[in-house]
Amino acid sequence: MPERKMQIAADTETRRGHYSNLALISHRKEEFIVDFLMIDPQTQSPKGDQAILTSRVIVNPGHMKRLYQAIGENIQRYEKNFGKIVLPPTLT
Repeated sequence: MPERKMQIAADTETRRGHYSNLALISHRKEEFIVDFLMIDPQTQSPKGDQAILTSRVIVNPGHMKRLYQAIGENIQRYEKNFGKIVLPPTLT
């Protein structure tokens, strides 16, 4: 199958993007929902952190599988160029 080319147009606000330091993923049979959140350390209270939903992406299972594969490939390339990504210990 020949490679398809695509030109992508976006306004300035969309190109700027949204910062996220947390993502939550949920699913049902027809779709995956990825919520990108930002936890602002300045909004912490005794009740806990306050997260702001910065973006929600909803994709079908086929697209999610391709995204999963693409993310894995990009992490491998990143680590080859810049070194291993070290994750902090998880809280239990």
